[in-house]
Amino acid sequence: MLVRSLIALLLSIPAGVALLGLIVAVTPLTNSQLPLVLLMIFPVWLGLACYGYLVGEPRRAALGLVMIAAVGFGLIALLKTLGLSNV
Repeated sequence: MLVRSLIALLLSIPAGVALLGLIVAVTPLTNSQLPLVLLMIFPVWLGLACYGYLVGEPRRAALGLVMIAAVGFGLIALLKTLGLSNV
């Protein structure tokens, strides 16, 4: 259970930031909307932490969260490189 807890807590944070960063990079937001969208990190993080507990094997949960984070940050970098990001 300690392994699941560490996976859920430590790996869900970068995955949540990657998902939310991808949303912020793609959608045009005003200055009044940005703080509201950034506050969505808490429900996203909680959902991803629950995913870490609900998956059958801890190795599969860790791989899934690492892949979400890697793909999310990779897409953000690609969007910024291509000049398609709003940030």
